[in-house]
Amino acid sequence: MSIQQKYTIIFSNLAVLQIICAILAVRSDKHIKKYTACLNLSITIPIVANIIIIRAFSPGISLFGYYLSYIGMDVIMIAMLGFTNMYCKGVDDYKSHQKPYPLYFMAIADMIQLALGPVFHHVVTLEQTMLDGSVFYPDVAHIGLTIHRIVDYIIFGCILLIYIVSMLKCSKLYRAKYSVILVTLILSGTTQFAFISSKIPVDRSVIAHGAVGIIIFYFSIIRRPLRLLDTMLSNVVSGLNDAVFVFDNTNRIVWINEQACELLDMKEVRMGIVREKLFDKFKNITNRGENWSENRVLGDKYYILEKKTVKTNQKYSDGSFLVIKDDTVRHNEMEKEIFNSMHDNLTGIYNMQYLYSRIRNEIQSSDKDFCAIFINIKNFKLINDNFGKSFGDVVLIRMAKWMKTNIKSGFYGRLVADTFGICMPKEDFDEEFISQELSNLVVKFRNMEHKINIHIGVYDILDKSLDVSIMFDRAHFAITDIEENYKTVIHYYNEDIKKVLLEEQRLAANLEVALETDQIRPYLQPIADRDGRIVGAEALARWLHPDLGYLAPYRFIPLFEKNGMITDLDVHIWKHACRTLSKWKETHPDTFISINISPKDFYFTDVIAEINTLVEKYEIDPHLLRIEITETAMMTESQERIRILNEFRKAGFIVEMDDFGSGYSSLNLLKDMPVDVLKIDMQFLSDENNSKSNIIIDSIINLSNELDITPLTEGVETEEQFEQLRTMGCELFQGYYFSKPIPVKDFERLLESGDE
Repeated sequence: MSIQQKYTIIFSNLAVLQIICAILAVRSDKHIKKYTACLNLSITIPIVANIIIIRAFSPGISLFGYYLSYIGMDVIMIAMLGFTNMYCKGVDDYKSHQKPYPLYFMAIADMIQLALGPVFHHVVTLEQTMLDGSVFYPDVAHIGLTIHRIVDYIIFGCILLIYIVSMLKCSKLYRAKYSVILVTLILSGTTQFAFISSKIPVDRSVIAHGAVGIIIFYFSIIRRPLRLLDTMLSNVVSGLNDAVFVFDNTNRIVWINEQACELLDMKEVRMGIVREKLFDKFKNITNRGENWSENRVLGDKYYILEKKTVKTNQKYSDGSFLVIKDDTVRHNEMEKEIFNSMHDNLTGIYNMQYLYSRIRNEIQSSDKDFCAIFINIKNFKLINDNFGKSFGDVVLIRMAKWMKTNIKSGFYGRLVADTFGICMPKEDFDEEFISQELSNLVVKFRNMEHKINIHIGVYDILDKSLDVSIMFDRAHFAITDIEENYKTVIHYYNEDIKKVLLEEQRLAANLEVALETDQIRPYLQPIADRDGRIVGAEALARWLHPDLGYLAPYRFIPLFEKNGMITDLDVHIWKHACRTLSKWKETHPDTFISINISPKDFYFTDVIAEINTLVEKYEIDPHLLRIEITETAMMTESQERIRILNEFRKAGFIVEMDDFGSGYSSLNLLKDMPVDVLKIDMQFLSDENNSKSNIIIDSIINLSNELDITPLTEGVETEEQFEQLRTMGCELFQGYYFSKPIPVKDFERLLESGDE
């Protein structure tokens, strides 16, 4: 066999191997597969080129093979750069591995100058020689080929440098994969250099290039770093917080981690006694099948045991491992979360959601008759304000403690804020005992002591299909109309209360239509000056219901104040008042109307913006639309209320305070409140001791005048009262002596008669 045939076979097999490696690389799931495949395919180029060179029968074909070989080496350098960049990526500390673009540019530039070789003849020429009886055409280098070799060796040196740096920066476990490739590349480069120096016509270094491709394929695609995996897995298992026991196929313990030692109270690993200690603590854990898991409770400790069998094939077991996890912390946290989800954080008794659930299940599964009991701590806000939140919390805890001690059957819990709920069999409900107990409930905290007043509503559960929340709503409704705030009382829900509830629901449902159709309209109650002349009026809402007829204010005003719908009603009255004042600009230009602002209005609407918009829309003088606010509205968020009233006064409105004297802190607030008119409650004059009442009224009127506030007395019913108040210095008057609230048209006729 000639040398040409021998090397043709060797090179052809190398080329086929490179193609096979490339195909297998592409089919793998490794992230580096495309870089490996490109490298294997690029190595086939100089291999095929050298087959052409050694088989060439003319100088022209041989020259083509040489050019293909040179360009093929550039392609190998580019492919090797791409592979190396990806293979060594992430070794540097900052993961800032950059692509070597300058080297790519050098290789591409070299390929271009090689491609121009046949034109400029600056790369290579051939000479004829004989070897083993065969004709060969070895290359003679010119400047272009020298440049090509310099470029390739520069790139090759940079590639070697990358592998050297990677070996230095990575851990010992990773050095093997870099060192083998580095050594192979050095041998390949040395072989190539030896071939160039020897002038041998057959490039045997191609074999080294092929070996490089196969080795790189193996390390990047095939090889599994078992030593690395073993070390890492060992470190992982050793670093687990769980105890790990490894058994061989005879169930003999062959390895444990540090946590396993701690679990068995062993200071050091003594394999001879591990099995005995393990079985003594957890009993038999081997003859229970191949794979299993279970929970174990040992004293106050909770463990999760999981056994897994390891097989290298489907038939025989190589051993197994047992993982024991101390689950105590998680279990206790879960128990705590479950408890917290069912119990009130402050009092420790059931919260509303879980209480409702327990009650629903109990009453549905029992034949007994039950009652729902709603407990409300009266004036709880005042308790918080006067004694502080800490004292308020003690009150709630004290109430919960009382239920824990005295409620022996049924369920109880905290509903919302200062309210509690109990559901118990009717036969166990002792009204006298509960009333007596809670009537004497006194809370002591530090140096403070306070008697707690409680209202209790009871609903006998006749329809067990009702939602539990509705049951407690009815029990709650039984105490909503109790006026006694300083005594513990028990009220039952009955049909009369049900009728009131239904009527309130009906009125609330009818409000929107009532406003749209003007069923609710303002009635005006005249306000007179010292001469008895009508100078203005207060706008008061009245409802002319199509079915129920005339509804007194007490029938719907408290309801809408309670459910928040009062704002819609108030805005409706404000619009009517502004519309009326707009109509009076020609006929009664100096007559004012006072409109009421409910405390709820401050929460549900922008009062200033709403009223200013109406004033602008109807083009009226703000001075004629008086803003009336009750004294009780100033009891909460007083600073914010004062700010709003100041805004009204800056805009030109006159501000009135209604019901002065009905509260308990008026004098304290009066010095700070920006009001122009003080409406004095005539309840003082209804007292039996008229002398004291007169002194109080006289003092308030004098105080108002001293503060440059106009006094207005409401509730004036007789001429005697009018004269008396006028003598005291009162400026404005309102009451039945002048007129009850009347429709707008009647008020206008009253004004016209006064003008005459």
